[in-house]
Amino acid sequence: MMSSLLQSSTTATPAASTASAAAAGTGSTATVTALTATCAALALILVAMCLLDLPYFFRSLFSYVSATCFKKKLRATDTAVYSSVCLTSDLDVYLTHMNNARYLREIDLARIEFLLRTGIWRELRRRGGLIFTIANSVRYRRFVRTFSRYEIRTRIVYWDDVSIFFEFRFVSKADGFVRAIVYNRQQVVDCSADELMRTVVGGGGGDGGDATEAAKTASEGAYQRPECPIEIHHWIQSNLMSSASLKAEIGDGDPL
Repeated sequence: MMSSLLQSSTTATPAASTASAAAAGTGSTATVTALTATCAALALILVAMCLLDLPYFFRSLFSYVSATCFKKKLRATDTAVYSSVCLTSDLDVYLTHMNNARYLREIDLARIEFLLRTGIWRELRRRGGLIFTIANSVRYRRFVRTFSRYEIRTRIVYWDDVSIFFEFRFVSKADGFVRAIVYNRQQVVDCSADELMRTVVGGGGGDGGDATEAAKTASEGAYQRPECPIEIHHWIQSNLMSSASLKAEIGDGDPL
């Protein structure tokens, strides 16, 4: 009887050991698979970050969603406010204030919101047009300090037949001081900038209004192109002089 029990116990022990080993092997394989998948995902993220500016694309997407879903619509003649904060990723080598190149990136995000909230982008795409930056003028007045909160006040100051001129003011929330001012020239292609603005200012394109009726209303007197500010006038002349100098120097045929 005793020998039978001993024999049974001896037989059960290897079976239990085999089951335990199999379970451990399965768990180990699952762990290795999970680690491999994690490493592959991290590698893909690293490659994507090397090839693409992911933070910029994510922030652009956030601006798009915010402007279309959460923020109220504006008229094209209104001033839009975009709020932000100077993070460590925005700093220059001194680590105390915003890198001067970051200002242009920030106005990109502010302009996305402005174009969407005013309906300019919608009307532009309805006409089959696109819009591109062709010139910037930046004046830095004071630093935007690390972790300081600021807002970008965006407005259109002028437009002609081919371009729309934006003004962006970087205003610190702590003291209301204008830290920097940027003038940005956007060229409209495949449609007339003046006709685009005539429709949007007249009330069409912003909130699903009738663009034809808006254009008619604008032509009857509701629409009026703003006077060209003196600083914009001189800036345009400066760009024309630069183009003339380049043409004389290298003989290219580019009108800009």
